Amino acid sequence: MKFNNKSILPLFAVVLMSACSPKGQVSLKGVDISTQTINSDTFVNLEAIIEIGSLKLPSTEFGIVDPKTQAPLGQFALQGLADGTSRLSISVNFDEATKLDGALGKTLPNNRELPSVLAVGSTNVVGIPVLQLSRIYVGGDLQGKYYVGAAISIPALDSVLTQVPIPLNIFFPFPFSSQVTGVAGLYTGTKSGENGIGVFVEKSAPPAPIQPQSRTLASTPRVSTGAEELQRLDTLSLFRLNHLLGRHATLKVK
Repeated sequence: MKFNNKSILPLFAVVLMSACSPKGQVSLKGVDISTQTINSDTFVNLEAIIEIGSLKLPSTEFGIVDPKTQAPLGQFALQGLADGTSRLSISVNFDEATKLDGALGKTLPNNRELPSVLAVGSTNVVGIPVLQLSRIYVGGDLQGKYYVGAAISIPALDSVLTQVPIPLNIFFPFPFSSQVTGVAGLYTGTKSGENGIGVFVEKSAPPAPIQPQSRTLASTPRVSTGAEELQRLDTLSLFRLNHLLGRHATLKVK
């Protein structure tokens, strides 16, 4: 897809209206992340409140299991709330989950990298398949920075987002404290089942006391944001997406 200067400006205006509209954005309203020890294993527990415009995610609950041995690793739940938001709950055995093959943890279901705003870098993140086309993610270092997240494939988005000729990640950060940051948004693919919403939370250990040292100049790596990815969507798809997110309907998940 190519854009010239004349086409980028009106498209960017549509992008801003769609991304900033309360009904056209996947956002996080609250996050709680903690760890607990059960039978000598460390579990990471995540609870996040998600808002997806006027759409509602269905209430569902299922176990997270090792894809090869079917050994239980934890629990996943979505619960619709009275105000139209949804509560996402994930409890996963960090010790056992991070021993799994990390191949699926490198990408989202659309085969693109994890949201760049996470700045995961070389951190080992494992992706665990759940349902048909969704994934649970966990990884990092409990003594430093660790990640928990979910990519939830939504069939209702296929009709809109598969019209975009390239896969995209449209994610925005939601800082909650100096140690906790949530990331939420949409991912799109070119095939049915590769479109959905993603929620990731990272938690860092409290920073160590700063030691006096000589200052050196260093370049800061550039991290792309969801706003930049949105510029790559065509105008018609944006209008359809904004309309879909603004409808009063219930989304199904895969």
